[in-house]
Amino acid sequence: MSARISRSWLTHAARNSPVPFLYQTRTLTGASLSSLRHTQHYSTSNTAADEAEEPQDEKPRAPRRSYIRQRAAAVTPQPTTTKPTTPQKPLTMTSSEKQIFGNLLEQLGTERRSQTQPEPTTPGAKPTLREEEMDEMSQISAIFDSVLQDMKEKRKRAEARAAERQSEATAMRASTEIEEKLQTGEYTDEEMAEMISSQKISIDRAIEAVVMRESVKIEAALWEAIDENKGDTGIWEVCKDRIFNILRHFDEEKKGLLGVKGDIAGDEAPRTPLAIPSCVPVEPVVTELYPKMLLVAFKMLNLHHPDSQLISQFRATIKSMGRASAVLGGSTGLYNEFIYFYWRGCHDLPGVVSLLRDMEVTGVEPNRRTCSLLGSIKNQREHDLRTHWRKARLEGQRSTREPWWDLAPNRKAVRELFGPEGWQEKLEHRMREIAKAQAY
Repeated sequence: MSARISRSWLTHAARNSPVPFLYQTRTLTGASLSSLRHTQHYSTSNTAADEAEEPQDEKPRAPRRSYIRQRAAAVTPQPTTTKPTTPQKPLTMTSSEKQIFGNLLEQLGTERRSQTQPEPTTPGAKPTLREEEMDEMSQISAIFDSVLQDMKEKRKRAEARAAERQSEATAMRASTEIEEKLQTGEYTDEEMAEMISSQKISIDRAIEAVVMRESVKIEAALWEAIDENKGDTGIWEVCKDRIFNILRHFDEEKKGLLGVKGDIAGDEAPRTPLAIPSCVPVEPVVTELYPKMLLVAFKMLNLHHPDSQLISQFRATIKSMGRASAVLGGSTGLYNEFIYFYWRGCHDLPGVVSLLRDMEVTGVEPNRRTCSLLGSIKNQREHDLRTHWRKARLEGQRSTREPWWDLAPNRKAVRELFGPEGWQEKLEHRMREIAKAQAY
């Protein structure tokens, strides 16, 4: 009897005690743990007695849990596990299907069906078959709309690209035609004015085209004189008529005597040798064309008639036409040809020094060929002197004949060319300055 009373008291104390709550906590004191173990012992024995009275099930039972664990599980909120629902895949179409449907809709001229409003359904009611069909139809209609929109956008982009390519091709053809006209010189003054006014070409390109056309005409006249065997006088006549008179065009333009089409005003005034459109400035054309044609004419005269006396008159004629002719007509290439002629053709060292002085006065810059010409003169002098003294030693006595380099004018020219602060040193220093300026 006493054992039954103590057992029921322990059971009552276990049910109403806060031990299940303490069992859930992680910070249990030592006394709580001892009381928990003591109570668990009685509760386990009581639970085992109750379970012994229940009929045994044939299926394997789960492992037994004590009363405290059961109460702890009852108090602890269990997470609700819901079966993940697989999202319904949206209706999609491939690009080929979109293309086919889009073409069909465009060909048939179908319009979008008016969407009907679904009937209001009570909350919680399952959708009917009609509502599901309407949802599918709305999705298909949305797909068709997206296909049509994509087709329109693609068509617009394709049309824009085609128009852009067409405009580029048209501009390229027009640019090619203009360039062909400029290269061949087959253009009128009106066409040149229209190209400049419409900004199809720049003023610099127009100047370049005019210079090219006029230079072709002058070179053709020089070659005609050579082919017809007119001799050096024929070349010289072309120079006087077509080249030296270029500056007259420049002077008349300055005085304002040129007419609308580039001819000198007045019936009695002679025609200028150039055909420059009125829309193109004259000064840059003359400035570029004059030295270019002088160099071409001098090369032709020196190549085809090297023994002509007119070659030596070329430089004198240029200087005789005034300072403008000397300044505008002087170019590095022309002065190099002069130096070569005066040295190789005439062996005139004072003449070479005079040419270098003219270059300095007129502001013509030297180049590497100018320096190499002076270097060749120096090498030739050293070679000639070695040969002279070797010949004198072989003869056994000093030659009474003075070397050509020791003549008074030549000795002075050699000192000016190769002495301290001579022309060779000046030109080399100038070339270093030009190279340094170009590097920066």
